Amino acid sequence: MTASDSLPDEAFLRLYPRQLSVGQAQRVLIAMAVMHRPRLLIADEPTSALDAISRTEVIDLLKELNQEMNMAVLLISHELLSIASLCRRVAILEKGEVVESGPVEQIFCSPEHPYTRALVGTLPVELPVFSAAKGSRESRTRIFKAHLRTPTHGWRA
Repeated sequence: MTASDSLPDEAFLRLYPRQLSVGQAQRVLIAMAVMHRPRLLIADEPTSALDAISRTEVIDLLKELNQEMNMAVLLISHELLSIASLCRRVAILEKGEVVESGPVEQIFCSPEHPYTRALVGTLPVELPVFSAAKGSRESRTRIFKAHLRTPTHGWRA
């Protein structure tokens, strides 16, 4: 799926903006953003307010843009699962300040800052991660365990 593949047929082009679903409108905005083939796409909360299917489609589209168009994507999001599946590096901000940054696996497996540990503690036990392999992003076959905080056991892997 590419930006142009995400949009339906010619009848779609005759719709008014109010007639689009949130997911369709998001894909239109992404298509407009990449029309001139920028080297960097800044995606600020691109999956907020989307249903699970549309969220997956938008994340997949961003992955493809990154790979096929060699476009860097700066993803700004509160959705840690989206970050883990799309990004190689992550910066955690608290009150507008970067409190921790590094490779996704490092941040999610060994969070150092209390705020990062609290965020990671909200994630499910197993979390898929994607990383670069020989210049292209491939799904890792292994799953890393996110640290979880339990009231009686503290942090564990």
